Amino acid sequence: MVQAQLPEASVRSELPENRSLRQSIRYSGRKTTRAKSEQRRLEILEATLRIAARDGLRGIKHRAVAREAGVPLAATTYYFRDIHELISDSFMLFAEKARDNLNAFYDTINLVLDTLPNETLRRGGAHRRELTSRLSAISTAYLHEQFTKRRQQVLAEQVFLMEALRDRRLAGLARVYREAWTAGLRQILERLDSPSPDRDAGLLVNVTLGMGYESLLNDQEVDFETLSETVERVICLVLECPEE
Repeated sequence: MVQAQLPEASVRSELPENRSLRQSIRYSGRKTTRAKSEQRRLEILEATLRIAARDGLRGIKHRAVAREAGVPLAATTYYFRDIHELISDSFMLFAEKARDNLNAFYDTINLVLDTLPNETLRRGGAHRRELTSRLSAISTAYLHEQFTKRRQQVLAEQVFLMEALRDRRLAGLARVYREAWTAGLRQILERLDSPSPDRDAGLLVNVTLGMGYESLLNDQEVDFETLSETVERVICLVLECPEE
């Protein structure tokens, strides 16, 4: 039954909001056509992301990026005219990767919902709490991976979103990036008969950002059990699951 729903899940990945993020990802640096040149450009951007996560945006300098990427200094100035172009394009690469990661997570959730009867998806429907526990388990596993194995990406996200508060040139992409995040949640919440999918999607995004910030601030291993309890509590609140 899951296989029969795969085309529908693929269509969800092309929601207007996701296309909006894809269309907004426009690199400013020098365009390349040769595979070797494109690989070097990506290596420079990946190095920039690592520096952003490690040292913040103030640590991004042409010389520092060249050293991190293991390329000649002239390579960074060849592909990127100035530091802002380098920072902007690294944010573009981050957003592109984050979009693909989010889409994979949302597709997993939607595939689970595809296997359930409409009665279970409705508020007050049968097995609502069991559904909440199932969705919480998937979400906890996803977030635990983000906060542990993808810790540098989470840190880079916080760095870029904070910089967008000061740099109007980055603010536009940050808003589209956030909207792509909330759009996938909104669509899922609509399927789950949420009375306020916009509000609840925003709430979930804010809570997740807060948990990511806390995991970075504490600089310690993420306790899976505590994370699981928190995630299930929030999802249960949003889905209005019945009391045990």
